[in-house]
Amino acid sequence: MEYTELPHEDLPQPYVPAWDELQAATAEAPFMEASFYLLKEALHWMMVISALRPPTSLDRNRAIIRGMIVRTTKLLRLTMRELNSRETFQQLSVTRDAVETLATLVYLLGDDGTGERFDKYVLNGLVAEREFLRDVQGNISRRDGKVWPIEERMQRSIATMAKAAGIEDVSAIPGRRAIGFPNVEERVKLLGPNAYITYRMGSVETHGDWTDLLRNHLEYENGVFSPNLSSAEVRPQNPLMLTILTISVVVDNLNRIVEDVAIASSIKSQLEELVARASRADELHESFLQAAQAKRATA
Repeated sequence: MEYTELPHEDLPQPYVPAWDELQAATAEAPFMEASFYLLKEALHWMMVISALRPPTSLDRNRAIIRGMIVRTTKLLRLTMRELNSRETFQQLSVTRDAVETLATLVYLLGDDGTGERFDKYVLNGLVAEREFLRDVQGNISRRDGKVWPIEERMQRSIATMAKAAGIEDVSAIPGRRAIGFPNVEERVKLLGPNAYITYRMGSVETHGDWTDLLRNHLEYENGVFSPNLSSAEVRPQNPLMLTILTISVVVDNLNRIVEDVAIASSIKSQLEELVARASRADELHESFLQAAQAKRATA
């Protein structure tokens, strides 16, 4: 089945920041507005791409690619909701998830056609299920074979998940080292030299480290601590980075992500222009930050 032509009304309208306002900005508000609407445009594009009907039924590996796109889309949507509600103390944690998803997607798209990377991805993801199944079977054995209803459901669920991945026997899956799926640092570095720094920053919020508490949940003044129940400060860097990174990955791998050549060709320039606009906004924001820092240093 062929793709139909994308209806123009379904496509996002380009958001063009007020460049003069950004260049003359004395506060971050114009940059925040620009970063919000650029991310909104990126999310709209990701929703369109996620919803494209595939030309043929998805096999496992193509389904994994589409699933990665859908997951990224949902993470961008979550970021937009947090920005809109100004409940953003988990913003870096959500970004961490998005960065890892994009990194895994890039790793998988680098497969040489053998499907080996996809096999490793699936096996690595089922190791936890293998361990869980062993625990369940051990408990059953200790009860002399008596199986609880919840354990029956758990075993059925694991078997169904494995069957969809083409795995017959979860218990026979080797350990992670034998599988050879690259660790998250190796995968994230496929996105560029600075991506892993961004990924690591998100771990603070994920784990509730001291830095997260002091930044987001506590006030500290004159040696005295008090609870901070307000929302975290919203900054433009994160939405701009998400827009640039997400759409750049899509553009670089467009013919694998959007399988119809005509559709891919028709949207490529629009996606490239979005990356260019977001990159320019990011550069202007960095210039703004450097100018503000220099001003404080001479004050």
